[in-house]
Amino acid sequence: MKQLSSMTTCLGIVALVLALFLPAAQAADTCPENLSHLADEMDALLEGVHVKEFKRTMRSVLQASIPQAIQRADGIKEQIAFLRKEIQHQVRVEKSADFIARDVSKNPDGPLKPCKRPEENGYCNTVERYFMAKAANLANRAFLEALECYQRHGYQ
Repeated sequence: MKQLSSMTTCLGIVALVLALFLPAAQAADTCPENLSHLADEMDALLEGVHVKEFKRTMRSVLQASIPQAIQRADGIKEQIAFLRKEIQHQVRVEKSADFIARDVSKNPDGPLKPCKRPEENGYCNTVERYFMAKAANLANRAFLEALECYQRHGYQ
């Protein structure tokens, strides 16, 4: 009887370990571990940004471990809610900067062109803000999609 009780306890522990590990293993197979796949798209956006710290931060964000970020966060639901709000804010910044830059440049069509350094004027600052908002949203949207993927696979 004692042996049966030990076996039941052992099986219970194995089931618990599998229940905890299985979502993580499944998520690792289907959800991105980082955002490095966005590197080329991010580099294209960062050509319009002259703030070195921002560029460095955005490039390091692409290499950061998403599972580690989830473990350090207060909870995946809170992080998802925060990112949704941040994306909405950056969309407003992007649209505002786009509107102002096109108005100033009298260029209603076509892509905005980044300024060369050391040009400093209202147009250049606005275009840089536009590219910063687009870069932030590129990373935020991809991170949000990744968090939602991990959430679907049982991460809390």
